[in-house]
Amino acid sequence: MAQTQGAPLSRGREVILRDRLAVFEGRSEAGRTALNEPTYQWAEIGRSWAAVEPLGAQEQVALQIEGLVEALRVLVLDTPQARAITLADRLQVLGETWDLVGKGPHAARRGVFAFTAARARPGASS
Repeated sequence: MAQTQGAPLSRGREVILRDRLAVFEGRSEAGRTALNEPTYQWAEIGRSWAAVEPLGAQEQVALQIEGLVEALRVLVLDTPQARAITLADRLQVLGETWDLVGKGPHAARRGVFAFTAARARPGASS
């Protein structure tokens, strides 16, 4: 998924610069405990330059992730590697770790794949 930084995402009037490095991580089995239960660790499965946009309150309500949550949309080029990312994976962008809560081709921009990510707000009690 490695592309050059800053290449435009859209082919229309609106040009979105991919100026953030997004690192996708997946869980992989790291070993077994004494009781033969698997232990897991996060391992990088891909990285891509991405455009990052915060989600508005209405979009958060529509996605049912409102409340004590921060959410954002991460836009990358639509590649087979981007399509292989699952919702069980996670994302590191903007110096934070985010859980993936949605993914799919962007509704209005051709050639763009969108991920929706969320995490608890700092200081929010869970």
